[in-house]
Amino acid sequence: MSTKAYVLIDPVHGKSEQVIETLRNKPGVVAVDYVEGPPDVIMMIRATQRQELVKLAIDALLSVEGLTEGVKCLPVIEEGIPGSKNQMVGREL
Repeated sequence: MSTKAYVLIDPVHGKSEQVIETLRNKPGVVAVDYVEGPPDVIMMIRATQRQELVKLAIDALLSVEGLTEGVKCLPVIEEGIPGSKNQMVGREL
């Protein structure tokens, strides 16, 4: 079973393209796209376990220059948890 999260990123003005290109090459990153923002960028990351997901997300974000403090992680709640099907919970990084 795998787990995933969406990460909303607000890069420093003029750095969105650089942030996207850097993140696209990181382990676990499935997609990185511009969005009408703020935030300006959304990243989807996937891993086999939740702890690995957290490590991959933090490592990816630490590899990027030009981020503001406006980063929000939206982990997807895994199926099988009562009452949680297709729900997401926001977490500040």
